[in-house]
Parts: sequence; structure tokens; C-alpha cells
Amino acid sequence: MTTRLARVLQNPKVILSAFVALLVTGSIGFAFVEYEREVNYISITGNVTEIQRDSVIHTLLALNISMSDIEGVKQALVGIGWIKGAGVALHWPDELVVNIQPQKAIAYWNDDAFINSEGEVFETEYLVGGDLPQLYGPVGSEQMVMGHYQKLSRALLKSGHFIEVLMLNDRGALEFENQHGVRVSLGSVNLKQRLQHFIKVSHKIEELEKLPLRIDTRYTNGVAVNFVEAENFKIAETF
Repeated sequence: MTTRLARVLQNPKVILSAFVALLVTGSIGFAFVEYEREVNYISITGNVTEIQRDSVIHTLLALNISMSDIEGVKQALVGIGWIKGAGVALHWPDELVVNIQPQKAIAYWNDDAFINSEGEVFETEYLVGGDLPQLYGPVGSEQMVMGHYQKLSRALLKSGHFIEVLMLNDRGALEFENQHGVRVSLGSVNLKQRLQHFIKVSHKIEELEKLPLRIDTRYTNGVAVNFVEAENFKIAETF
């Protein structure tokens, strides 16, 4: 999406340097000649919504730096929570072109933010996450939790299970909840093996036609399954 905003800014001058070669007494000298031109157009490109575009324009118009400070403009834009990256360039004769790369939320993080596929956490009021999984973890564990989420999701894909909630506690133990609301405890070691135990047992549970509430894989030779009965009694069984 490309948006071109025609707006005369109040006294923002773009200082450009022209390189001039001078012939002086048989030798070649060099000088820099400076001149000014106004920025009359701002173009916003990238996959952004109208609200996001307006936010970028508002930020640009509120800057207290010269539009010729390309790096300064760029740093101001990437400081906005929902922006992952920004390209800024001056196009002749009087246009500032800004390309916006929005953040892509993979999941919610700790109830008050979003997290992307690189494990970067960001907050924004301009992004609606929709039906995203929920990830929890201590401060500083963002990349670790995202890595666990991606590995577990790939391993569960063929079995028909999807992670709705993934939690890493302060002791480093993992627990997730699938799309059926079943809570699975994996602990902190032998995660691959324990996940395979869960997948095998889940197939057995389907044959029993019972609704499991919780599955604990933190056992050497099996798993513990807590079932919910129609009479609201809970029955623990070990496979």
C-alpha cells in the first residue's frame, strides 16, 4: 500500500551538498556548495492500515529534527511499538519517502503485549491480534519461550494438537494447553521424549472416549492423566 501526502511543512529545510570540481591554477580543487529545498510531499509505503499511516504522519510532523536527518527520522519511526523497521529516503525534487515494515504478532505475551517470531516483545494500540495463542514467561525469557513454542508446534502438527497457551515458570518448567483445554505438564528436561509420550497417550485417551483435564508427562515410564467425569468427579489414571 502506498500513500502520498502532499503537505507543505513549516520551514523544514533539506540541506543537500553538491560536489563541485574547481580548476585552480592548473590543479584540481574541491568544494562543497550548500543549498536548500523544501519537502512538499511525504509518501508512506508498506502494508499499513489507514490508522497506522496517520500515526506515522503525526510522528513525522511532530519531529523536532530536520527532515534531512535521515537516520534521525528512521530512529524516531522504529521507536513506535508496531513498527519493526523503516526505510527513509529523499526523492528529487521535494519528496520524503518512508517505507514501513510493520511488526507481525505471532502470539500474545503476558496478557499485556505481543511477541513476534524472533521473540521480540512489543506493545501497540494499533494492532489487533485476533485469534492468537497466549505465551507466558519471566522477563528475559521471551526468545526462549518463542523457541519452545515453535518447536512444540511443529512436533504437534501431525497429531492434530495445537497450542493455545504455553507457560514457562520461574523454575524453567514448561506447560501448555491445547485447543481442547487439556493442560499438559512437560517440565524442564527431556522435552522431546515427554512430548512423544503425550502424543501416544492422547491417542489412547481418544479410544476411551473420556475427557481429560490434565496430563502430566514428568514420569520416567509413563504419564498421569486426570479425567473429568460427568458427575464432576476427577479420576487419576496412569498409563
